[in-house]
Amino acid sequence: MKRSKFYQFFPPPQFLQMPAVGFDISDTSMRFVELIEKRKGFVVGRYGELPIPRGVIESGEVKKPAELRLIFSDLKKIHNLEFASVSLPEEKAYLFEMRLPSMKYSDVRGAIELELEEHIPVKTSEALFDYDIIKEDSSFIDVSVAAVERSLIDGYMEAFLGSGITPVSFEIEAQSIARAVVPEGDKGTVMLVDFGRTRTGVAIVSEGVVKFTSTIPIGGGMLTDAIAKNMNISYEEAEKIKHENGISVDSTNEDVLLATIYIVSTLREEIGKHKTYWQEHNDEHGNRRPVVEKIYLCGGDSNLAGFLNYLSTGSSATVELANVMINVNTLENYVPEISFNDSLRYATAFGLALRRSQ
Repeated sequence: MKRSKFYQFFPPPQFLQMPAVGFDISDTSMRFVELIEKRKGFVVGRYGELPIPRGVIESGEVKKPAELRLIFSDLKKIHNLEFASVSLPEEKAYLFEMRLPSMKYSDVRGAIELELEEHIPVKTSEALFDYDIIKEDSSFIDVSVAAVERSLIDGYMEAFLGSGITPVSFEIEAQSIARAVVPEGDKGTVMLVDFGRTRTGVAIVSEGVVKFTSTIPIGGGMLTDAIAKNMNISYEEAEKIKHENGISVDSTNEDVLLATIYIVSTLREEIGKHKTYWQEHNDEHGNRRPVVEKIYLCGGDSNLAGFLNYLSTGSSATVELANVMINVNTLENYVPEISFNDSLRYATAFGLALRRSQ
């Protein structure tokens, strides 16, 4: 993902360019990853995962900043983290494209600001935004803009205040995942499916830019709940059975299959609808959108047995598990401590940690 060209000519202060740890924060957990630059690429430094108590964050909004601050303070004490690049949920973001007349790079941000309220239902004074330049020629500049309400950022800033960790950037989850799993330089059109615990994030990346995002209210936790209810067992037992059996139609455990198949079928259908919507609706300039060639799966339960094959059924696009290390290092030079299956949960955090290297 290309940084705004504004920063190529007007770089931010030096401390804002310090290597930052990627903080992937959700309603139920947070994951962090540090990347250390070596001669032959990056290596994984400090990383980890910890739960966030219920009610501290709801739908991506910080409701109890003091409690979240305690978590950040503990991370500071245990891991001595200093700077953080922080994820923001795509369901709270506004993503759109604009075509501007050709102008100096230093004037692009101001031009976007003048038209911002035409694209989002938020006053310009109450919004924060960033942009990527998609295409330009002698007469125009096409930009992709991501905007959020200022109050969303304020909640996180309040939580970091006094924790000893300084947030240096905020970014939409889909943009971070794209930076991690789409091979650098790939200009094709791919779909990202982040199968999380409480919801599934869907994004489409084309020409190296995130151009579409959506959220499906189906997550791995729903599978666990369904198994627990159907088999009358605890959540912990159901979670174990889920990972032992997966959702394979060949599973010998009919109770697991019956409990999960409807949920996974609905998820597959929703993913298909988003893919169809993208391909059947022209872009902002009336041009046909490129076909989705590949679907990358990531997230904590994306590696469940049978899940990939089930989502692949009937899909015209190739479906595969994401390699979140693709832009970090090659396995020829480096074998990371984190396993492939575990790394799927850290896609957002890896993308955030890579933010300052590109």
